[in-house]
Amino acid sequence: MAPQDLILGKLNPQQRIAVETTEGPLLVFAGAGSGKTRVITNRIAYLITEKKVPSENILAVTFTKKAAGEMQERIVSLLKELGVDTKNIPLVGTFHSIGALFLRQNAKEVGLMPNFSIFDTDDSENLIKDIMIEQGLDIKQIRPKAISFFISSAKNEMISPEKFHNHYGGFLEDITAEIYPVYQKQLIAQNSVDFGDLLYLSVKMLSENKKVLEKYQDMYKYILIDEYQDTNNAQYLFAKLLSEKHKNLCVVGDDDQGIYAWRGADIKNIQSFEKDFENVKIVKLEQNYRSTKNVITAATAVISQNYSRVEKALWTDQEQGENITVYQAMDQDDEAQYVMDQIEVLKRYKVSLTDVAVLYRTNYQSRAIEEALLKRGLPYKLVGGFRFYERKEIKDILSYLRFIYNLKDELSLGRILNVPTRKVGPKSVATLHEIARSSNCTVGELLVASYEISMGLNHILNISPKAYSFIETNISLMSKYTSLVNIFGSLYVESQGLDVLSIIDLVLRKIHYVEWMDDGSEAAEYKKENIEELKSVAGSYARQHGKKSIDVFLQEINLIEQEQDKNQDGSGDYVNLMTLHSSKGLEFNNVFIVGMEEGILPHSRSFTDEDGLEEERRLCYVGITRAREKLFLTFADKRQGREGYNTQIPSRFLGEIPQDICEYYSWQN
Repeated sequence: MAPQDLILGKLNPQQRIAVETTEGPLLVFAGAGSGKTRVITNRIAYLITEKKVPSENILAVTFTKKAAGEMQERIVSLLKELGVDTKNIPLVGTFHSIGALFLRQNAKEVGLMPNFSIFDTDDSENLIKDIMIEQGLDIKQIRPKAISFFISSAKNEMISPEKFHNHYGGFLEDITAEIYPVYQKQLIAQNSVDFGDLLYLSVKMLSENKKVLEKYQDMYKYILIDEYQDTNNAQYLFAKLLSEKHKNLCVVGDDDQGIYAWRGADIKNIQSFEKDFENVKIVKLEQNYRSTKNVITAATAVISQNYSRVEKALWTDQEQGENITVYQAMDQDDEAQYVMDQIEVLKRYKVSLTDVAVLYRTNYQSRAIEEALLKRGLPYKLVGGFRFYERKEIKDILSYLRFIYNLKDELSLGRILNVPTRKVGPKSVATLHEIARSSNCTVGELLVASYEISMGLNHILNISPKAYSFIETNISLMSKYTSLVNIFGSLYVESQGLDVLSIIDLVLRKIHYVEWMDDGSEAAEYKKENIEELKSVAGSYARQHGKKSIDVFLQEINLIEQEQDKNQDGSGDYVNLMTLHSSKGLEFNNVFIVGMEEGILPHSRSFTDEDGLEEERRLCYVGITRAREKLFLTFADKRQGREGYNTQIPSRFLGEIPQDICEYYSWQN
């Protein structure tokens, strides 16, 4: 087969135009499942074989290391098939990896040496912490993580330390304005950069150094960028600067799948591409090769309600397919049981579990699904995150409960001695263990006994009189650990006779856990939602079992954790659980989207923001288009909260799907 036939033969007309249009700016709107990766790889092969463009003059950019690796593999495979020597292939990488390469090659231009270090998140936060302490700021009241978040956001927007105060206003922002310049100077002084600098400094260098800019413009005459709808301002400027000499910039993306505004992505970059460049060629890839007609009809009906989008008409020549199943559940447990029932039906029809995905808007929703899967003995894999009871905030709170329930549980106490941060070092821990051994008790018992003695309380702690007497006689040994004694002692004493929900509330209030972990980021909001979900479960146990609820609750959690440990049967056949955000780029024969309710999808945070509501609709669209064959949508009449059940309203997105392609079921019949 001739090279041109290998490259163009399997392409549809629009894909072929996208591949053959090599000169000038090109915008490819690639709808869900429309074969965009094939277009990018075939376009690179076409440039090399038909246009005789040297590999070193081509640059391909994507967003994740995994995506870059997969793209590179496909390029190499196609070039080998075409008989092309693959010793030299185009540079394929993420924005940040390419930025790092540019900085290594031109380090002195930005005040660095080529062997500079790249700080990870912890390194950056530790440096910020040191600066805050030097400036006399209380790191317990103002979290270094929060300052780090603002600095990272500023770099994504190409806002310099000197101009930060012109763009942001507020208490934390004012503090950041003081720290950011010092932080940046210290990074350079340590011959180091943080992750945001990889693009911030690269763009700054290209903007201010004409010689360096021209070198890279002449090196990379043909630039391709995938997932362009996810670019932030720094990435946009990086692409614009590199391409402005030869104008051969091809961007591929879909504004209907722009779901990362919370990470700084600006969907206007793809929607305004035609205004940013002259003589732009626009190609729309609208044929979907993934899904049935009914799935595409549902997805199109939803996304067409967005006002801020480029008009596209996704279509497919696949079969009509099954109707969309919509299930009205009684509550989240009934919803989970319904999903399990349907999965078991699919299993009976010899459907592989790996062809099944359960998608949800926020992480806390996985809890009910995970527990239902465990009870049915169905293996599962949680994609892009941790299982509910393995999430840090949940493990932290459970460790406090286990300490209160069992003072001999030294593993749990060891986990929380420094949660929140209390500067309890290894030496202090070793000393506490030494005192406890001398007293013939555990560290937990030592802390509680010391609290009772110091407060003159009646002895409620069940340890031997001899141990108690030893601690009382040597109470001065504990003078260095007064803060630990007060926290852990008071928690134990005040929790006696309380139900499990009240104990969780007591812990959170006493240690200011939520305030400690809340850095203002989206991730912190999800952690708070996880904590609320744990409290809603605890509330159910408290209502059923009263003062004995902590016994039953911890026993049930232990059983769940043990089941999780043996959940994977080694066969590689498991149900996929993930958030809608994590599902992007994936596809499954059978997809469940659970929690289709107002306040969940769309999320309550989007109710007062039209742009936010449109992003929620795009998120729903992404979820729907993950399904190849069968789509299930579920919602609940009520959901359990800490005080009982809350009435729910079905998602507006359900009402946007044509009824004639849906089959409706309810717990009531």
